[in-house]
Amino acid sequence: MSVINDLKAQLPPTLAAISITHFATVDSTMLVAERQIQSGRRAPFLLLADEQTAGIGRRGHHFDSPPVAGLYFTYAMPAPAATALLTPAAGVALQQTVSRVVQVTATIKWVNDLLVNDRKVAGIMATFLPEPQPTVLIGVGVNLTPSAERHETKLGLPIGALLTAAPANDLRPALLAQWLIHFTQLLQTPAQIMPAYRQHAAWLGRTVTLAGAGVDQRGTVQGFTADGALQLLTPQGLITTTTGSIRLV
Repeated sequence: MSVINDLKAQLPPTLAAISITHFATVDSTMLVAERQIQSGRRAPFLLLADEQTAGIGRRGHHFDSPPVAGLYFTYAMPAPAATALLTPAAGVALQQTVSRVVQVTATIKWVNDLLVNDRKVAGIMATFLPEPQPTVLIGVGVNLTPSAERHETKLGLPIGALLTAAPANDLRPALLAQWLIHFTQLLQTPAQIMPAYRQHAAWLGRTVTLAGAGVDQRGTVQGFTADGALQLLTPQGLITTTTGSIRLV
């Protein structure tokens, strides 16, 4: 059975109707999706790749995407009225998916990474395209197995993987199906997103450095607001921010 057929077989009818394209190699599923939207393709649709030669993360960082060793996809959807909780919802859905499919307990590092034992195993990014129709692209990259081609992140975060060795069967259809199901359910019940996010958040109570939100700040992670903003307690007081990245001190 092909990856697409296997994936569709695990989805409810409403999600199985979404157009899915499977590539062997692309520069980036996010870039392909953006080009397709600009050429007139309408969301929703899903792009899945075995390998990305120019995978991208937040703030233009490179996301290593070696063949076979990961799950790399972009989900294009019509932009909802409110977009603040899309990335937290994607993170919660991925955390729930990993727990269900491979029985691995992961935490969500604000705002867009999934960690196992403080090692990055997945990254998420969301891009809003206002034209020709308001569309949101949700890009997800998951490190399934270790690879020598992956390198430490720009923020010095160690790289990890969900599994220690390649599985006997292709887990990508199950992972992607469960992510789509959980993500869709969360968007239908937005009041559940941040409580679930807080329950699985990484580094609560730990000292971090916040970069990319003006002057770098050091403080303790206190929590997260209802719209997904980080609350950081610094010597100067409590900071609430929706931008930037954090790393452990």
